[in-house]
Amino acid sequence: VMCAIFGSFDTSMFEVLYEANKKRGNFASSIISLSDDDQFVRKKQGDIDFDKHTYEPSANYFLGHVQAPTSAKRTWEYDTSHPFESLSWMVSHNGVLTNHKKLKSQYCSFIENKVDTAVIANTLEYFTQKKHSRGVITVNPVSIIKKTLETLAGTFALSIVFCDTNEVFLARSGSILHHNTKGSYSTMAGTGFKELPEGVIVKLNTKTSRWNKVGKFKHDSPFSFI
Repeated sequence: VMCAIFGSFDTSMFEVLYEANKKRGNFASSIISLSDDDQFVRKKQGDIDFDKHTYEPSANYFLGHVQAPTSAKRTWEYDTSHPFESLSWMVSHNGVLTNHKKLKSQYCSFIENKVDTAVIANTLEYFTQKKHSRGVITVNPVSIIKKTLETLAGTFALSIVFCDTNEVFLARSGSILHHNTKGSYSTMAGTGFKELPEGVIVKLNTKTSRWNKVGKFKHDSPFSFI
């Protein structure tokens, strides 16, 4: 399955990144637009026509995903397209998990969605709600992300939005992902982009427009997959 993830503060750069990444699949496309306190999600089959696309005026950061059709499901549906959401999380994914059925039975057997990425969003939620049930009102998103990533087997490059605060995180193991010093990220590399190290969690600093390393996670990736 060919997919790509990308994002930017700047709508012009976002559209450039979309064009660079859509060669990895144009079966489905999506845009998450973040404002200071809200999220707007648009998903559609096929390409995005930016001549007709209207950006939310309050949005200040944009995350995208493009995908080729999976071998298991070739009919487009909103619920089986990225991003995948739970109460406090949004996740877009490039890669293939090999243990999502096991994770679903352990952490989120209630979900009906068969797409592996749906399990990531709901496993993040499982650990979040577990903290809340112990009386923790404000959870540490990095600790939740670390715990979740260490349950995953397979390959992944992830953009993760913690919806409670609209913080944006990136991480990868196996799958490729690049970022720059202006707050952009992209599966496909471009001028000024460097590869995100495996096993590292970075967070977008909205004041400096840089990606700051905020954590590490154990992973098992002997080599990178396209």
